[in-house]
Amino acid sequence: MADSATLRADRDARLDALKKATDEWADKEIKRLEDEAKFLKSILKGRTGAGRLANQNVADASKLTVDEIAQFLTG
Repeated sequence: MADSATLRADRDARLDALKKATDEWADKEIKRLEDEAKFLKSILKGRTGAGRLANQNVADASKLTVDEIAQFLTG
């Protein structure tokens, strides 16, 4: 029968291996998610001509509304 020191050493070794494997997996997963986010942002950047146009339309409409209200209020 193995003594408690040997059992503890074996357990500690397994825990260390588990921690190492978990850290490696987490690092790879974080890198994968960051790469995916970069890729999706690049797709969005390439396709957002409509998005930029919509943003510009909102900005222009806001400016026009403010100008119209100001003109109405000042007579």
